[in-house]
Amino acid sequence: MGNLKSSWSKGTLIAVIVVTFLFAGIFVSNYFQAKAAGSESNNHPKNKVTNQPVEKNVSAKTIVQNTNDAKLEKERMQKQQNEAVHWRNEQERETSKVPNNHTTDTGTHPTTKDKTTSQSPSKESNAAPSKPKNTQQLSTSGKKIVYLTFDDGPAPFSDNIIKLLEKYQFKATFFMIDGNIKRYPEAVKLMTKTGETVGLHSVSHSQKKFYKSKKSVLSELNQNRNTLKEVSGVNSFIMRTPYGSAPNMTDEYKKAVKEKGYIMWDWNIDSKDWYYKDKRYVNNVIEQIKQMKHHNGPLVILLHERKETLAHLPKLLDYLKKEGFEGRPIENTTTPVQF
Repeated sequence: MGNLKSSWSKGTLIAVIVVTFLFAGIFVSNYFQAKAAGSESNNHPKNKVTNQPVEKNVSAKTIVQNTNDAKLEKERMQKQQNEAVHWRNEQERETSKVPNNHTTDTGTHPTTKDKTTSQSPSKESNAAPSKPKNTQQLSTSGKKIVYLTFDDGPAPFSDNIIKLLEKYQFKATFFMIDGNIKRYPEAVKLMTKTGETVGLHSVSHSQKKFYKSKKSVLSELNQNRNTLKEVSGVNSFIMRTPYGSAPNMTDEYKKAVKEKGYIMWDWNIDSKDWYYKDKRYVNNVIEQIKQMKHHNGPLVILLHERKETLAHLPKLLDYLKKEGFEGRPIENTTTPVQF
């Protein structure tokens, strides 16, 4: 009985040990499985965080690509718009037969509409530039405009100058000295009758006297204007200072005459007929006209009421007529040419 109890006790002990190890193995196995599962679960956020920069890079590349595409599309549309504007302007010029930058008026100040139209080239700055064209000012008839101006008159032969102008169907502007107006009043009356413009050219025609002060400038112009008005009935404010405005007409003088309503004119072609005193002055004018064939604006030729000028004036008028020029008189609304 004692051996049986001892044997049972040993068997029981072995069974308990086996069961204990069995449960221990199960526990350990479950523990490591749970840890492994937890470890795998914790790895997923790390992978997600790691992938985020990649997604950001892809997004950035997409944004850059879309921006570039939009920019290229905008440039393409702008180019098409520029080409359309350029084509429209070309069609308008073909229809009106007026070259680019030409003015069909008599040189009047641009209106608000004119200013708006003149801004259109800035919108087509990317368009292909057109070939250089003659940009001299044109009349409504399509002829190039020229302003013939005669200083220092009137003279005993002023009527011959006017008859010659009438023959070529040209008009001119005469800047006259006070004393000569009084001396040859019939010449002044003839000028106004035939449609020439009569203007002022001082009393003294002296640099020293005329430009002495602002007061002397205005005094001579006022006297000159009053004399012209008495003789011709024309109250003209169109004037040219002795020997031109540069350099003696200071800013103070210019402001003073402008405030009094005077319109000052200079020139951009000097015949130098006073220097040559023969037909060379005509060649000199022609050469300057050729050099200014792309000039944007009117051509204003300085001449003088001299016998030598009259003698060779037909040659100059022949050239101007042949080249399609129209001689116009300066008007109050004509934009002045000034130094």
